Amino acid sequence: MGKDLIIYTPMYVTFFWALVLLITKRKNNPAKFFLGVFMSAAFLTYLSHAVFFQQNVFAYRIFDPLYVFASLSVYPLYYWYIKLLTVETKYHWINLRMLLPALIFSLATFLLYQLMTKEEQLTYVQGFLLERNGMIDETTLIKIQELFFYFGRLVFAIQVVFFLVLGRKLVLHYNKRIANFYSNLESKTIFWVNFLLYSFVATSSMSIAFNLIGREIFLDSPALLAIPSSIFSILLFFIGLLGYMQNHTVVDLEKDENGHLSADQTKYHADQLKPKLTDLFEKKKVYNNSELKITDISQLLGTNRSYVSALINNEFNCSFNEFVNKYRVEEAKKVLAKDINKSFSLNHVADTVGFGSVGTFIRVFKTMEGITPGMYRENGIKDSNL
Repeated sequence: MGKDLIIYTPMYVTFFWALVLLITKRKNNPAKFFLGVFMSAAFLTYLSHAVFFQQNVFAYRIFDPLYVFASLSVYPLYYWYIKLLTVETKYHWINLRMLLPALIFSLATFLLYQLMTKEEQLTYVQGFLLERNGMIDETTLIKIQELFFYFGRLVFAIQVVFFLVLGRKLVLHYNKRIANFYSNLESKTIFWVNFLLYSFVATSSMSIAFNLIGREIFLDSPALLAIPSSIFSILLFFIGLLGYMQNHTVVDLEKDENGHLSADQTKYHADQLKPKLTDLFEKKKVYNNSELKITDISQLLGTNRSYVSALINNEFNCSFNEFVNKYRVEEAKKVLAKDINKSFSLNHVADTVGFGSVGTFIRVFKTMEGITPGMYRENGIKDSNL
């Protein structure tokens, strides 16, 4: 019972999220549906694992090509999912070329099984994959199948590094793009994808390491098998959960970016635009609007958002989000300094100065000032009593 739970848990987790995400409405959010496709591939991987660890030799002859395809598809599909979050607003079928290694290796594995005799198939699965027969009598077909197995593991290791680098670049670029458009980033950034990307690589690297050591270690020790099973189950559960909750994607960003286009736009030099911009923030306090976007500022200035963004990036050396939050924090400091009787809650202060939530307010305030707003107010109270 305990061993079955260890073996089947990752399979149950991925099946659950595949089902939930595939039946979710995908209008304006192709990424969420595609995460369901990724979970389906992960489910097939762990279904094949389950057959393997149950040591069902006859069934595994059928599942082995499926396992090869699914395992070599997981990283390309996850990268495709990241692309749908960050740069692609619809499915581009040219991305299917990323699945070519999976297709080639799985077809080769399948064809070799068909060419083998039943005895050769059993020898390969029992003697090589399960390592149950000690020294085995290897025929030419078995040796070729073993070569494809090792090359497949090498391709998998390359995929881990390759898609990590590409995925990280996309996530960082997207989050930078978000920070230069919105003043509040709550529910819009996808740093969690970057975190999970690294976590996924760590666990996959562990799988590769154990694979090099030998699968028989897992076969003979349910306790040892419980380690990767638990890690992958937890990781995949949170990938599904956070992906399900992620509603803001590049589709929404591009819709917002294109939603405030105006034909009446003036091109300003930085020295002309800078005082107009600071006037909006220092006198009109536009930062008090929690939903403030850079397109709102460009409309008020009668110019293109690209000029405003370039001005903030180059003249103030920060993103739009950081620029706005500096003003919000400065006003919050004034409010807190005067509030020696603690008349205002932090929620009220956050809302007054334009932060979307008290959590964001506390995090940004501490990043900029080195202490929390509550501590800042306490210090002000102490100073007033001296």
